Amino acid sequence: MRHVLVASVLLLAGCVGGPVETASLPDLLPELPALLSEWASVIDPAGGHGEPSLGVAPDGTLFVNGDGGRGGGVYRSTDGGVTWERVATPVEPMPNFDPDLAVDRDGNVWFSALNIACTATAVSRDHGDSWTSNPAACNTPVSDRQYVIPTEGGTAYLYSHQLPTFYQMAAKTTDYGQTWIPTAPIEMPDHHVLVNGGTGWGGGGFWNSATGSVFFTWTDTREGTASPGFAVTRDEGASWTMGAAAAAGGQQLGLGLVVGAADEAGNVYLAWGETLDDSTAVYFAVSTDDGATWRGPIRVDDGTGSKVFPAIAAGSPGKVAIAYYEADEPAYPSDVSDEGRWNVTLAWTQDALADEPIFVRGTLNPSPVKEGPICINGTTCDGDREFLDYFQVRRLPDGRVGAVYNSLLDVEDRLVAVYAPTRDAILA
Repeated sequence: MRHVLVASVLLLAGCVGGPVETASLPDLLPELPALLSEWASVIDPAGGHGEPSLGVAPDGTLFVNGDGGRGGGVYRSTDGGVTWERVATPVEPMPNFDPDLAVDRDGNVWFSALNIACTATAVSRDHGDSWTSNPAACNTPVSDRQYVIPTEGGTAYLYSHQLPTFYQMAAKTTDYGQTWIPTAPIEMPDHHVLVNGGTGWGGGGFWNSATGSVFFTWTDTREGTASPGFAVTRDEGASWTMGAAAAAGGQQLGLGLVVGAADEAGNVYLAWGETLDDSTAVYFAVSTDDGATWRGPIRVDDGTGSKVFPAIAAGSPGKVAIAYYEADEPAYPSDVSDEGRWNVTLAWTQDALADEPIFVRGTLNPSPVKEGPICINGTTCDGDREFLDYFQVRRLPDGRVGAVYNSLLDVEDRLVAVYAPTRDAILA
């Protein structure tokens, strides 16, 4: 088990084109604990499905989706994550693939599940006690990996990409999901839902509450290389602007899911992974002008081990936390040996807006979550894909970070979702 705390200064190279390497500062913060969480709780010991989503209501109530094989259940905790109860299977009896969950600033819980031809959605306005569902929130036929991005006042955006075109698509609701209206320029193919073509898999989206902008994130391949890409609407879906931050020059890491977040002041951040020869790395980029320009790439990890599936949360201005699964072997994730152990590393900085951000790293999970390789190549994997493609971290109301991640070792012979919060309010 890897419980070594590392603090690094990330030296900015002065241009956006090249990666920023880390410089070790072992004496910077010697008193901080390597284990960032004092406890962790298993959401459902019966097990379930990969790709857990975490939602946090303003009053601290927590929600997690899980058990994709049993209908896409929603779990709730009213005691800070110590105990959990299953409260709903919101879109039953519709087929459930790629379940996703989010909680808006008003405390409404949004749930979506892929249905190939359409997306089934549901909303709870009473903390999960009752749900209003829509079994046919359609973008266009044969969509994949949908995400729901709520804002406020019953408004949310539904984002997915189409197979086999990889067009990025969007729909919007202003009535708590009762109706979904496609949003995109009328001149685009399909005339209503296409955001952009020539891009890779989508990693999700986020609302910048300080500016009112909504971002979708993906791997941008339009220029022949894989870069952290996005689409942003600053006029409530009437128009979309496409852009990308500079990559570090490596290769796309698996499906290359790009994730993003905005802090309280409206600064926005993207995080992603790349492969460098046989090793892997996690990077982030920052924009102080709502995505118009970007600084980075800035390396987040310490250069050791194998990293995959970054997740991000932001809080007060310049305070950002990025988590990722990390093995104790410096190999491509699918090449990690059977003895290799995976943990959940959290790297955080309180000066992401500085020219030389300082990242501190520690371990979130009290015990390893997996042994052996992780296949990260999507449906082309023939094994070792139990964790699927991502997990999530969120800022808690008091500024701590909450994480929900997968584990194969917390319960014998079961894939389970585990919740762990940081001890300290590192995003406050």
